[in-house]
Amino acid sequence: MVVTAGWFFLRTELRRRWRSWLLLAVIVGVFAGAVQSAAAGARRTDAAYPSLVAWSHAPDVLLFSAPGPAGTFASFSGRIASQLPQVAQAGLLASYQVTAPAAADLVVPSSNVIPGRFWHRRILAGRLPDPSRADEVDISFTVAQEAHLGVGDMLPIRLLAPDGTSVPVSFRIVGIDAAPGEFPPQTGTGNDVVWGTPAFYRAHRSGLDSAVTIALRLRHGVADWPAVQAAVSRLAHGKFVQSFPLANQTVNTERSIHLQAVALCLLSALLGVIGLLVLGQLLARQSYLDAADYATLAALGMSRRWLAAAGLGRAVVIGAAGAVAGAVIAVAASPLLPVGLAGVAEPHPGLHADGLVLGVGALITILVTMAVAAWPSWRAASTSRARAGHAPASRSRRPRLAAALTSGVRSVTAVIGVRLALQPGAGRTALPVRSTIASAVVGVAALSASLVFTASLSHLLATPPLYGVTWDAYVSNLRNTGVTSAVRGLNSDPGVTAWATGYSGVPVSIGGVRADAIAMAPGHGGSVLPVPVQGRLPHGPGELAIGQRTLTALHTSIGATVRVALGSFRPRPFRIVGVAVFPTMSDTLGLGKGAAFTVPGLRSLLPPGVPAPPPDTLLVRFRPPARGAAGLSAFASREAQLGPFAVAGPATPTDVVNFGRVQQLPLLLGVALSLLALLTIVHLLLTSVRRRRRDFAVLRSLGFTGGQVRGAVSWQAGTLTAAALCVGLPAGILCGRLAWRVFSQQLGILPVVVVPVAALAALTGAALLIAAAVAAVPGESAARARPASILRSE
Repeated sequence: MVVTAGWFFLRTELRRRWRSWLLLAVIVGVFAGAVQSAAAGARRTDAAYPSLVAWSHAPDVLLFSAPGPAGTFASFSGRIASQLPQVAQAGLLASYQVTAPAAADLVVPSSNVIPGRFWHRRILAGRLPDPSRADEVDISFTVAQEAHLGVGDMLPIRLLAPDGTSVPVSFRIVGIDAAPGEFPPQTGTGNDVVWGTPAFYRAHRSGLDSAVTIALRLRHGVADWPAVQAAVSRLAHGKFVQSFPLANQTVNTERSIHLQAVALCLLSALLGVIGLLVLGQLLARQSYLDAADYATLAALGMSRRWLAAAGLGRAVVIGAAGAVAGAVIAVAASPLLPVGLAGVAEPHPGLHADGLVLGVGALITILVTMAVAAWPSWRAASTSRARAGHAPASRSRRPRLAAALTSGVRSVTAVIGVRLALQPGAGRTALPVRSTIASAVVGVAALSASLVFTASLSHLLATPPLYGVTWDAYVSNLRNTGVTSAVRGLNSDPGVTAWATGYSGVPVSIGGVRADAIAMAPGHGGSVLPVPVQGRLPHGPGELAIGQRTLTALHTSIGATVRVALGSFRPRPFRIVGVAVFPTMSDTLGLGKGAAFTVPGLRSLLPPGVPAPPPDTLLVRFRPPARGAAGLSAFASREAQLGPFAVAGPATPTDVVNFGRVQQLPLLLGVALSLLALLTIVHLLLTSVRRRRRDFAVLRSLGFTGGQVRGAVSWQAGTLTAAALCVGLPAGILCGRLAWRVFSQQLGILPVVVVPVAALAALTGAALLIAAAVAAVPGESAARARPASILRSE
């Protein structure tokens, strides 16, 4: 009988209050959908680049036969693939030396094997070029973004001829692509790729300076690379092998994209917390309203347990409906994610249903809705109102905090407003004050923390020495014949203040850990060496400094001795003398990773009888008036007259280049949470005016004017906002500092935290002004209410 009555009551309540239940279900669905969208977006973001690599059937390794000293570097032909049993597919490409624009790299397959059988390119716009047309190309999305090019545009470039002259060639762009090997952060293959056609290869097999590149797809992926590397080293007969496993670039790109996934996970978690607070308030209020009918049910014999179970049944219905709505919202919002590089890499954009996230999300939505409704339902079932049908006689507690804050305040309006904000009330006038302030604190803390984090990130990107860049121009030789002739005239150049020559991007193995090395001779006019964080830079041939992440991977410390090998040559011992921040100059030479040697120390890794190649890197620092794009362009023009030299500016740190594309995401996250906190305060004000209308009616009867009522509501909103600011601002600054320190430690740089005082002060003023503005509507509603009608109904 009791069970039947319980089900009857639940069905009756559903028919009578279906609108309010539907509204709660919609709110639950919106929060659930937002949380699941962010969570599914994070998973999709993390999987985007691996999915592209798998879809593309990308090669596992590239073998280069670039021009250079004949006695140092090995050369290969396309026949080498037949000598390696681990090779499943191979393709021959020619890389033409581009003199202008120097950042571009013209890559031309010799046949339709690429992209016909493997290394497919995802076309973002347009189409692939016609293999029979020598004048058609497709370009990587990085070239399109940097040069502001699109489908149908003409691309004039200058190619290097064997005699050192440049040959002008013009192409028509027919497509913009995204393919593995083109994504930053990486420099090993060059991501500014212009893809030519087999027709161009056949037309220009001679007459232009090019390097042979062999793309190898191995039968067992990177697992076959050690065996292939050993076989290629034997075929090189002791010469240095220029090879590039794409797995190195894949790791770099995935780590960069992972920062976006972390941000989305954080967004999902914080939205869940805010949703939990808001939902708790709404369900608590609904339980209070439903408890008015509990006396009748108690008289019919229903126990407190079944009354509470009825409240839980309502929560199950609301949670189930919200779970369905959340799943629909998550799927509908899936085309919006991923963003940034992950959005470019995603091979299957559009609608996406993540079964794991949707299934777990639906279950958690129902369970969380039941959990936040459990205590309000039990408390409502336990009140004397459920037994007697009248308001419980509660013991009024003195609002000590409100009394302390208003002591000495002469304005009655201010006193009433502050006490309305801080006094939760009891019975029919009870309000979720604590949870509202907690929600507002979370929003303010999130926004202030995001301001600190964003300001610190902007300071990092605007301060090159923080990420190891102490120079303005990087000069390399397009023919790998050294940069010795590029230094002519630098000492007399009024725009140059310092320069040094050496080597960069040299592949070494440190204790079995792969890293790229830099070794620069003592600078002329000042140091352009990497920035030391701990210890010092190497001074002798048996010393080295390494990045923080490389040091962590080695599980060692400063002062330890490690064995270092160049390529497949015999290793020799080196002592670690410091930890440094390296500029991004190759795939494993950047923030937190890499190694620094002296030039004699790096050359000592070559075996006897193998001549050292000439220095391949020239770093130049300009005087302040010559810095910037104009100064770099003028310097590049002067260097082009001295030989086939490419001049580039410093690269953005590899681990923040992708995060920099969405560096406003923390700020957007903070703004979103602050808006949710504002909605929470607005909800409390509206509920306060409705539930405490008797108090306002009494105040009006005692002589309060409409303006004083509006002022009291404004003081109430201002007090709630001020309480959130007093707690949220210090908490946000602390969280922002902590988040940046963790982020900096992951990057391997000094944690320079910037607290934007002006922005935080503006946040405080804006929050108080917005609080006064949002109080206008509930204040006007309270002022227009008729006291006689309200008191008569009470």
